[in-house]
Amino acid sequence: MAVKKISVALDPDVAEAAASAAEAHGQSLSAWLNDAARRRLFIERGRRAVVEWQDEHGELSAQERAFADGLLNDLLGAARRRSA
Repeated sequence: MAVKKISVALDPDVAEAAASAAEAHGQSLSAWLNDAARRRLFIERGRRAVVEWQDEHGELSAQERAFADGLLNDLLGAARRRSA
């Protein structure tokens, strides 16, 4: 896989925590940061999709938001159990 080398600046505490997390997951810091950025981009695409949907169909109802919150909590809980 091709990679693009860049230079980034992190707050010291963030850099230390990221390096520790990468080590705990058996990854290089670069791989861990790449995964973190990929996940953040996925979330941002989802947010944009919701905004686009609401622009076309109207704002989500309280019931729809509650359902989505419950689904996300279930999915996040399952993901945490898998990674533990």
